[in-house]
Amino acid sequence: MNANIIAGLVALVLVLTCGVLEVVLLKNAYDELHEECLEVIAASDAETLSEARFDEFRERWVRLRETSELLLPHVDVYEINLRFAEAEAYVRQGDYKQVTAQLSVVEELLDYVPHLMIPNIKHIL
Repeated sequence: MNANIIAGLVALVLVLTCGVLEVVLLKNAYDELHEECLEVIAASDAETLSEARFDEFRERWVRLRETSELLLPHVDVYEINLRFAEAEAYVRQGDYKQVTAQLSVVEELLDYVPHLMIPNIKHIL
């Protein structure tokens, strides 16, 4: 009986540790992408945002999206994805005001979404 309890406790500690590490690493990745988003918005405002720079930014999002779809509500991740798609079309057209508008929503979501990963009594109720 004692061995079963110890094995259960070890498994619980491992699961909790992996969960905490995953949340911390994912939150840090969102924070980094948020900072990059602010830089891309600034480039859009200055009308110096190139397609290549935007593509690099979007590729970082795609890598993060693939990881975060496991933990986060799909609706929020999907909304960020849609805004990226719209912004990409505006970048191709050179419509910097619309790029900034779309990326402003992305910026807000990149700031908001990570808090959904952190267990909170408000999320449960």
